[in-house]
Parts: sequence; C-alpha cells; structure tokens
Amino acid sequence: MKKSYVLFVLCSVLFFSCQRESETITLDSDNSFTTAAPLSSLIKRVAQYATSNDNVLDNTSCFGIKLPVAVTVNSQSILVSSVAGYTTIQDIKNQYTTDDDVVYFTFPTTIIYPDFHEVSVANQTQFAAILAGCGNDSGFKEIECIDFDFPFSINVYNSNNQVASSISIKNNIQLYNFIQNVTEGVIIGIAFPITITESNGDNHVINSNLQLETEINDSINDCGTTTPIPLILSDVLTSGSWYVSYFYDSSDETNHYNGYVFNFNTNGFSFAVKNTNTINGTWQIHTETNYQKIEFHFDGSVLEEIEKDWKVIEFTNTVIRLKHESSSGNDNHYLNFTKN
Repeated sequence: MKKSYVLFVLCSVLFFSCQRESETITLDSDNSFTTAAPLSSLIKRVAQYATSNDNVLDNTSCFGIKLPVAVTVNSQSILVSSVAGYTTIQDIKNQYTTDDDVVYFTFPTTIIYPDFHEVSVANQTQFAAILAGCGNDSGFKEIECIDFDFPFSINVYNSNNQVASSISIKNNIQLYNFIQNVTEGVIIGIAFPITITESNGDNHVINSNLQLETEINDSINDCGTTTPIPLILSDVLTSGSWYVSYFYDSSDETNHYNGYVFNFNTNGFSFAVKNTNTINGTWQIHTETNYQKIEFHFDGSVLEEIEKDWKVIEFTNTVIRLKHESSSGNDNHYLNFTKN
C-alpha cells in the first residue's frame, strides 16, 4: 500500500526564506527518497562540477582545475585556457615513451570540488597534501550530457522533528549541495513535473522518480562517463564476493536480498550463500552493439527475481549497476552489486 505524507506548514526556512503562509506538501512512497537512494547519487552526478574531464592535468576526479592554468609537461610550457587544451596536454604526453609525463602547475592554482567550492593552492606541497587526502576515486564520474531545467521545487519531511518544508532549487550548485547535505531521517521528493534537457537540445518532461532515474541512466552510455581505466567486466565480476546493494522491481526490494553473499566463478558457475544455505547458479555475459548484458540463473525460486537479462549501465572495480528493460519501457528494474 502506498504511503503518503500530507503536511501543513506555516513557514519554510531550510536554506531559503519563508514560503507562502499556508502550504500543503505531499510526499508519497513512489516519488520520495532519502540520501541513501541510488537516485540521490545520480542527481548529484548530473548537478556536480565536472571534475573528471581534466584528469589529464591533475590525475584525479576528486577535484577539477580552474582555467586558465599555466602548466609545464615534458619541458613544454602550456597555458590551458579551455577544455581544448586537455587534448594538447595529452598529445604532448603521447609524443615519447621515455619521459615522465608529469604535469607541473604554476602556483597559485585554484581547484574546484564537486560541490563548486573553490580552494586556492599556494604551492606543490599543499597540492600534494590535498591530493593525498582525496583517497581513491569512486570510478563513477559526472554525467554531463543531461541538464536539469531550473527552477523546480523539492518537498522535504524531517521525520526526526516532524517538520515539513518546500524549497525552490534554482541552479546546480543549490541542487548538489542540498542533496549532499540531506541527513538521516529526512525524506525528500521532487515536485513533478520537471524538465530535463539532453546535450542535443531535446527536452523531456519528467513525472516520476522512476522516469528520472531511467532518463539519467540511459544518458550514461551517451556521455561516456564510465571509468577511464579499461576494465573487463568478467574479471571484475569474478574478482571477489558481492552483495545486492539495490534492487528495484516496481518498488525498492533491496531488503529481500539482505544477508546473501554472491560469488561468480571464472567457469560460469556461481553460488549465493545466506547463513548455512547455498544456492547454486550460472552466469553469462553477452556483448551487444554498444553495451553488455549479464544473465543470471539460480536453482529454485528464491532468487528468481534476478534471473533476467540485465543491461550493464556502468561498472567499476567495486560496483556493478544493471538495468532490465521491459518491452514497454514503463517497468524497468534495477540491480546493483557492490563488492564486499
């Protein structure tokens, strides 16, 4: 049964000034989500400052370099004033195999984080310390070939204090930082319909969370936002044990797979273990024109819901994101495996 929250507020004070004095805010279970939901991550990747397209300069997606920037690489001094300069840097790196290919910045240099926060870096020592603090990249990059049309509203319900509010989102900076700062116990819902625009100029009216998630996922292949390091899916799949971190089939059913540990062997066999029970199965990868598919089969009926031909949306060494497309396109399912 769908749960709805109908909430009355006198004033909304979250990030913005008060809304009109009597306001009704509705959140239903189909179109509400929390910061832990995969949709939150997808929205942030669309809204964030692009930090991976300049990796030829800084070798990290933790932050980007603000242009223009003067650099030296393989004894050649270059002023990078636009994204076209990244190709120039790569061409210099590709000239010889015996040089170090290290990019040296002329300081001070400004770096920009995904939340659009800028930091001026005074010297190489400070830069190295910031870089060391970044840790490993997640592997999933910004999604640049789709944009939100602003403004639109997001409804908020804080279950901790039972306060409801509605805020107007006017740009990517506000959207990213709002989603980033949603805390545990806060339920949010976009006030549909909203409009998104593809890089070719096509506009799409979005009326639900599922439609938004589908549109963003479908754009990932066009954006080329998968990991820049070539990975082989079969090698990743067989390199450790996995658990289901997200399963969507008309509703979020991730909890159905709590406690299962999945292993996929190189010979095409697999097994899922929960407590003392083991379910045997098989897996197979198919390569289509411009994407890959995985098929899973397991003995019995316990895991039959994941026995589908799953289209690979994207993957890293630690996360595999899959989608099953219905014939109508209106009942897509999602499955994420995360490495233990």
